[in-house]
Amino acid sequence: MRVWLLSLLLCVVATKSQELQTFGTGLSSQRLHKAETEIFSYTLSAGATFGVLTHFWTTGDAAIDQSIFSYYIDGESVPSIQFVTYMLAGAGFNDRSAPWGTKWIGKGAKSGGWFNNFRVPFQKSIRVTGRLPDTSGDDKIIWIIVRGTENLPTSFHGFTLPPTARLTLHKIESATYDPLAWVRVADIPTGRGLLFSHTLAVSSGNLNFLEGCYHAYTQHEQQFPGLIVSTGTEDYFDSAFYFDGGQFHFDVSGFTHFQQVTNTTLEWSAYRMHDLDPIFFTNGFRFEWRNGDVVDDRGFKCIVDQGGHVVGSPTQSNVTSYAWVYVW
Repeated sequence: MRVWLLSLLLCVVATKSQELQTFGTGLSSQRLHKAETEIFSYTLSAGATFGVLTHFWTTGDAAIDQSIFSYYIDGESVPSIQFVTYMLAGAGFNDRSAPWGTKWIGKGAKSGGWFNNFRVPFQKSIRVTGRLPDTSGDDKIIWIIVRGTENLPTSFHGFTLPPTARLTLHKIESATYDPLAWVRVADIPTGRGLLFSHTLAVSSGNLNFLEGCYHAYTQHEQQFPGLIVSTGTEDYFDSAFYFDGGQFHFDVSGFTHFQQVTNTTLEWSAYRMHDLDPIFFTNGFRFEWRNGDVVDDRGFKCIVDQGGHVVGSPTQSNVTSYAWVYVW
């Protein structure tokens, strides 16, 4: 702890004496291909301690909505952050409803206009690439903006990230889970950090998957039930009773998509931010959600790992999940 506090103090002192230099690019009518294409790269200037990417925006035709973008941090050969635009903005199933937005994410146009303001720290360099989905044509026109600033600390309402912090993206992409199965949204064996943001997109036979509780294990080997983060899925996303108020886009949370696809299949998605409500961990981290849930003999939920009485009739669910976690 003393070492971390000292490094933080040095970061603050250094920032006061160093230039806050903004970098970035705006590209108009550029071409994106099925093969990965570099969009932007930046190496810290002499004397800079660190940098942070602060803004991403893109638009184009429908293929851009499903294009894959990657952030290579500090010379990585494999990107630690790779996303599609609609999940970056917390809207599952490529929901193109617009306009809407928060200070962190949103969509400002019917055709694209996806944006994200997550802080992405780096110590040496950052490289941004993009590629079209395999189902698209050979190339498409893209408009894109990427921007950041050197020596800019990342702070969340009283807490400043250590200068060595990294933003990591933990993904589940279209995986199938049986009723009552545990879905491990994030799994970090060691280290310190905080959960920053989470988007969940589910296709299921009915809405009973929303009975599922969220559990955070703020030390990786912590025993069940860990920290009970919510007593149902809609609770976690700041709603109630299966989102009976309809869709919404708040700064802290949002219910971004719902569609009854067939009589036996529906789609749903939501996002949750933790900048105001950070979930810290000290020795590794697990974050888990359940596809439906059970109660004990007294009717209490979220406290039974195996057995119990099933709430409703949850079905097999197809899950896509993004969890953004800062680690140091």
